[in-house]
Amino acid sequence: MLKCTHHLALMHTLLKQLTYAPGFSILVFGTLSLLASCSRETVVDKYTQDNILLIGNGSEPAGGLDIQKVSTVVASNILRATFEGLCGQDPENDGIHTPGAAASWESNKDFTKWTFRLQPEGKWSDGKAVTTEDFTFAYNRILNPNFPASYASMLYSIKGAERYNKNFRGKILLSDQLTKEELETVNFRGDSSLNKDSYSSRLYNNLSSEEKFQFMQAKGLDALSKDELEMLVQSPENISWPDDLSPEKRDLILTTLLKHADQDLWDLAKVGVHAEDSHTLTFHLRSPVPYVPDLTKHFTWYPVPKHIVLEHGTITDANNPWSEAGNMVGNGPFTMTSWKMNQHIETIKNQHYWDAQTVQLEGVKFIPVKNTSTEARMFYNNQLHITYALAPEKIEYSEENFGDNVRKETSLGTNLLRFNVTHPQLSNVHLRRALAYAIDTDLFIKSKLKGGQVIASGVVPAMGEYKPAGVLGYDAEKAKAEFEQSNFSPSEIDIVLLTTDSPAHKDQAEVFQEMWKKELGINVRIEQRESKTYYTRMKALEYGVVTGGWIGDYPDPTTFLDMWKTGDGSNRTGWGSKAYEAILKQAEVETDPTQRIRTLEKAEKLMLQEMPFAPVYHYNKNYLIHKDVENWNPLILGNQPYKNVSLKQK
Repeated sequence: MLKCTHHLALMHTLLKQLTYAPGFSILVFGTLSLLASCSRETVVDKYTQDNILLIGNGSEPAGGLDIQKVSTVVASNILRATFEGLCGQDPENDGIHTPGAAASWESNKDFTKWTFRLQPEGKWSDGKAVTTEDFTFAYNRILNPNFPASYASMLYSIKGAERYNKNFRGKILLSDQLTKEELETVNFRGDSSLNKDSYSSRLYNNLSSEEKFQFMQAKGLDALSKDELEMLVQSPENISWPDDLSPEKRDLILTTLLKHADQDLWDLAKVGVHAEDSHTLTFHLRSPVPYVPDLTKHFTWYPVPKHIVLEHGTITDANNPWSEAGNMVGNGPFTMTSWKMNQHIETIKNQHYWDAQTVQLEGVKFIPVKNTSTEARMFYNNQLHITYALAPEKIEYSEENFGDNVRKETSLGTNLLRFNVTHPQLSNVHLRRALAYAIDTDLFIKSKLKGGQVIASGVVPAMGEYKPAGVLGYDAEKAKAEFEQSNFSPSEIDIVLLTTDSPAHKDQAEVFQEMWKKELGINVRIEQRESKTYYTRMKALEYGVVTGGWIGDYPDPTTFLDMWKTGDGSNRTGWGSKAYEAILKQAEVETDPTQRIRTLEKAEKLMLQEMPFAPVYHYNKNYLIHKDVENWNPLILGNQPYKNVSLKQK
């Protein structure tokens, strides 16, 4: 809270400057009103006394708060208060893991097997015990191919998880009965060059013989329903088969798939998650992963209350209301009590939390404020303890007048522009490169951001022994040369730059628009959409270029590299490369740490040659924090544990 003496000093300066200004009497009246407010209790005063943290949180969590559907920082900030993973975060040191839902853990020598023992007194906020069944249920749900999780790939290090999630039914059911070559040559996955959607609105029996073949061939055996498999049993010629595959093998494939049609293959996929007993959980991984404790801090690894999810719907119900206010039950230090759209999300201390004696706050109240300038003014007026961000145009003023409250911290993240490589024009790699090289990031940072951000030459920030790619950078000559090679003329370009409805994001999008006009002579249209529509359109590839970024989920380069695999829910560019994924696979099984890093660097450089996105800058976390807040320390992932935060009026 600002002291009244500070208000008085500011007002004295203001009065000296404005004594002879037009409308002086109005200004004096407003000034005196502000001075009078010094004698009144502020919003922050009240909430500090009530021991409730007021924190700005950017915007409403797009799509709700179902742990296994969300993918944004805004949502994760709230979930970090209401849920807890197996490991907790030390409040001061990024590299230290504290007990969370697990009291202890251990791994084997090569980090391919991890065992976690749950807290004996771990409970959900309704008082029911947290058990390993809640964890296995959670992983079954997020990985289920019939559940719309966009972040399931976070669990792919678990043996069998990717195969199950991507619905590789043929490989799951027939790996012991077919040769490796047969598994690769039989059309299980479909022919992506064919369009099955053109037949989806028509009855199968009304299709011509050629159309039936095209439909089955496009879908592939793994994706066929029970009815479609039954039709194929009657007419197996409606899909192609390898010439050397015997009729007996063909019949075996069809009857096996039909037998297990519409069946959840979790158990048959042998996903490497095992509940040894009600409080002992074991993971078997497909390769060495020494940073598993870091992974378990991410919300995709959190448990969900099986009894509550099933009370409100099925395991795969996309609209299950279990996570709404009044329904949500969590295992974290706080529990949600109220959610008023565009006003607040309120949480209170969870009395059933296993470590409740450590929790200092009585609650955390999250305020969605999309406009960062508005958010700064709220802080100046003592309406927030902590802001989500600090508007670039407010940095200088804040440092001059609220210097002790300004935080500038290193953040493990990269701002970037995604390119839709399925777009008729952006499928051209030379056009993508031209757009990337035309961005003068240094000018962008100095003129718009002003927060000490670092120019990105690749997607992975400096991290341990990993060397930044050094591939990208502003180069007007390269931009022009690449544009010339694209064989487009400026007048032909028809591209939309999609961004959110935040004024700051529009302002920044206009900078890119101006740079592309200046360097390449092209006109790019800007479209702003509110958060939910923005994310929906990005996921559906309904854009040309889209603003965005990526905050690392754990301190390893793979958090920035794995997401660009074909079909990954966080990719959102339509790009994929077998060569790129082969290098990542090579790094995955590499046991020498130094060689593993060198291999990952090679993967990034290969990807950046195709440029499915343009890295712009590496994030800094700039925000305002009130003096009443204690034990809120800089952490590179920004995952401060609320249970260690306290408030003390100063």
